[in-house]
Amino acid sequence: MDDGGEVKIPGWHVAELADFFTAHDQWLFGHACVRTRGDRELAADLVQDTFEAAARAWDMLREHASQRQRAWLLSTLAHKDISDFRHREVFRRRQPEIHARYQPAAADTEAEALNAIALARAREIIQEMPPRQREVALLRWQDHLRIAEIAERLDVAEGTVHAQLHNARRKLIAGLERYYPSGEGAAS
Repeated sequence: MDDGGEVKIPGWHVAELADFFTAHDQWLFGHACVRTRGDRELAADLVQDTFEAAARAWDMLREHASQRQRAWLLSTLAHKDISDFRHREVFRRRQPEIHARYQPAAADTEAEALNAIALARAREIIQEMPPRQREVALLRWQDHLRIAEIAERLDVAEGTVHAQLHNARRKLIAGLERYYPSGEGAAS
């Protein structure tokens, strides 16, 4: 093996493999074209994969007669074609799901408008809060600070931060209830 984890072919096998390839490549390519219904690029890929497998198995394969080597090449080509077909089939079946996953969601203009109004109202509610409560709310919801970080920054107890956030949350819920009557808009 080399540094990349690849199996290294001994130098004295290289000449044998070159002769083996020359003797069988056109014949194997013809069979690959039949299997792939004339897709020459796919056929060439299958032939390459088959000869790579032959190179890895050359210690065993080199001992066989030419007809047995051809049988090995054909069966390996068939296995690789079937494997490739299965991979393509799985992709074909999953393609609609993959396509749907990466499509943008349909625009919901009404919800977007309602959210924009609610967001503007939330800003107003926060601006109307007492200064300390407003500062705690902004540090938590805008700056995403943890309770302990807010308490340390403001030099207050964590319980005070919890109480301020609780009261701020209640004011937001009450002020936004008409936009989210089922409670969906509750701030966290």
